[in-house]
Order: sequence, then structure tokens, then C-alpha cells
Amino acid sequence: MKSIRMIGTAVIALGMAMGASAQSADPISESAAVYGTYQSDVTDVKEKPFASANDIDTALNTLGGHNPDQLSKGWISYSALIASQDPEYRAAVRDIESYYGSDVLLTGLKNDVRYARTLSGGDNAVSMSLAATEADSQRLSATAAYVKEQAYSLQGSGWAKAKIGNSGAKANRLNSIQTVGTPARQPLISAFAASDIDSVLAGAGRVGAPSLWDNVSGAADAIRFPAAVTSGLGLTQKKKVKYGKEPVADQIATLAAYRILGETASSSSQVNSAMAERETRGCLNMANLNLQQCVAAANQQYEVPFCIGEHALADVGQCIGGVYQ
Repeated sequence: MKSIRMIGTAVIALGMAMGASAQSADPISESAAVYGTYQSDVTDVKEKPFASANDIDTALNTLGGHNPDQLSKGWISYSALIASQDPEYRAAVRDIESYYGSDVLLTGLKNDVRYARTLSGGDNAVSMSLAATEADSQRLSATAAYVKEQAYSLQGSGWAKAKIGNSGAKANRLNSIQTVGTPARQPLISAFAASDIDSVLAGAGRVGAPSLWDNVSGAADAIRFPAAVTSGLGLTQKKKVKYGKEPVADQIATLAAYRILGETASSSSQVNSAMAERETRGCLNMANLNLQQCVAAANQQYEVPFCIGEHALADVGQCIGGVYQ
């Protein structure tokens, strides 16, 4: 597997010979790759205007086909990977492990999900993840506006004014896709397993940094991450956890601690428990239901882009963006 090359734009080449055991070594990275797959689908739709009914159907099934449980776990896992880059938090976790032993620390993480965020640097670590979430949420909002605008501009195209036929069947097919979910793409699994991914994640967590996913496309032969940006950052106030969302922040910090310890595989049951976040999952599930209803009510092809923009993009951005203030 080739590593990230930080020359202008960091490039992660496709992993050509990664074994199955290596791929399953870190459930947090694997789950984050599911979120990355959704975001790469966003890039594909963002870069190519709809030119046919097939283009619309492809966008509907890729952006709207993600399973809410898998996507919510993917987002919180990605957030934890970024939080794990905070130097003060990493040092605190390592110091406690060195002094008390990893077993004691792992017991603390297992018994109290609030424990991890109380460690030195815990709040700053979560703030890094929320800065990345804000950039991602804004990106989804902007892409949603672009897609919804096509619902109006396409009204002048003959093919886009064609009747859908059986919109109920289209909605039912979408429901079937959502039930199964969209698996993480292999290039993204390889990217998150790369030995030097941390430098990219650290840059994504800087306040004011652009979304990591701006240059990531599922159609590309290689996964391209934007180079780390340093100038002009840090001028915006750090993100704070919204009142009532502390449990989500606690889970992010807990997952980040497991990542720092390198205990994600051996503690997989605890890791999977910390990934399971009810509110975001419920929000994404409602977005899926609203998308299905919107599609079922559509009569002509040009109406479907509005459904995609509103529920497969904007709603998702609001779901993940509801954690910070």
C-alpha cells in the first residue's frame, strides 16, 4: 500500500496488496471510510451537472442510499480520528496509560463514557472534530443549493420534463438500498489505514480549514486529500459543544482515546458501543424517510433533484451540524 505523499495535494494511491486481517485491524478507520464514501459521492454530484434521467437516478441511489446507522457511526468515527490528533490529549492518554497501565485506563473508558473528555486536552480534541464537522456541514449545504437549483434550471429540458412513471416503485427501491447501506470503497479503507494519515487528519481539524473532502472523488483512480492548510487559520473561535449534545462529544473523545491507545481491535465491542449514537442516527433516519416520501410524490424527472438536495444533502448536513454551536 502506498502512503500519502504531501506534495501540494496529498495523494493516497490505491492499496494493491492489503491483506484481509490488516483491513479489519481498526474498526474506527473502517467506519470512517463509510462516511468518506458518502462524502466522495457528494463530490461526484457536485462536479457533474445532471444531463440525463440516469444521472439523477445515480445521484439519488448513491447519496440517498446510505444506511443511517452506518453513516452516523462513520461520522462519529471520522470525528474521533480527528480528535485523536490533539497533542495535549494524546499526551494525557499516554501518561495515564504509562502510570496506571492500559487495563486500568480501558476499564475507565468502558465504565464511564464521560471519563475520556475530562482528561487534559479532551475538550480541545473534541473542538478539533467539530471544526471539521462545521466545514463538512457547510459543504453539504452549498452542494444542496447547487443540486436544488438544477430542479429549476432543468425545467427547460425535454428529457427532464418526462413523467417518472412509477415514483412509488422508485421510492421503494431506494428504501431497499438504504436498508442494506453503501459499503466503504476500498481506496478509502486503504487511505484511512495509511501510516501517515494522521498528518492529513490534523490539518482537517484546524479551525477555519476547508473540508477535507473538497478534492475527494469516488470516480478518481486515486484518493486525493487537500494539502494541509496553515495560513489564515485559527482566527475563528473554537467550536463548542451545543447544550444537550455532551453525550455525543463524550463518545467522540472515548473513541479517540481507543485510537490513541491502539486498542480498537482488541476492544472492538466497547468501540462499537461508543460508535452507536442514537440522536444522529435518528436524524439521518428521518432524512431518509423524508427523501422517500419526496421521491414518491415526484411526477417529473426534474423534481427529483430537489428531493436529493433537500433530504440527501441539506438534512444530512444539519444532522451532523447539530452538535456544535
